[in-house]
Amino acid sequence: MHRQLTFAQACAHLRIPEQVLRDAVKYGEVPCRRQGQEAVFDADELDAWGSRRILGLKQKELLPEHTASTRQEAKTFAEDLLLPQLLKPAYVELDFTAKTRKSVLHDLVDMAEGLELLYNPADLFEQLEAREAFSSTALPGGIALPHPHHQDPYLIAEPFMLIARARKPVWFGAEDDAATDLFCLICCGENMRHLHVLARLCMMIRETAFLSILREAESPDDLVEAAFAAELALLKTLR
Repeated sequence: MHRQLTFAQACAHLRIPEQVLRDAVKYGEVPCRRQGQEAVFDADELDAWGSRRILGLKQKELLPEHTASTRQEAKTFAEDLLLPQLLKPAYVELDFTAKTRKSVLHDLVDMAEGLELLYNPADLFEQLEAREAFSSTALPGGIALPHPHHQDPYLIAEPFMLIARARKPVWFGAEDDAATDLFCLICCGENMRHLHVLARLCMMIRETAFLSILREAESPDDLVEAAFAAELALLKTLR
């Protein structure tokens, strides 16, 4: 049975102000049902809406939210370097040959399975497809951030992020209808950490040379080192 959340629980679950969720309910943006006068939320659907909301935030909205979540998540500066906790050179593929959206998801799951990061590859593939059906995780600029429809700690052996650079761009459903050549598969297993990572990547995409780093890296080691440096530079602007 899916977990149901009250309005107050939903705000706490996503760490968003009550007015933000109230407006989303008012305008029919977030899946919910009425229980008397109160809105009730399915936790899985709320998680998916929360990630879609992060991907759609404008820079002026994303910056204060990301800054707040950074302060809430980390006790020390070093603790909030997220990429070193998720990404390794072995998790990078610079000659990704997938040609369709479905094959991108399939090949990313195969990559994670080969790295022994998954308990049930079929479940992850199903979750990725469900998330893309809800709304595309592709962003303008040629990058997509696929992730499970909801975060399940029993789906993965440990939190991770895979990065794949496609040999040829793939249509992945970006809002600008442009093809996508960069894919970051994010699997955190816990919703708050997932939203924090998602916001961090969106900030890096907008505020650093992250996309150029991914496109120009000559080796997985070079990519990882440069990505870590870009995250560190971003964090220093928030201190």
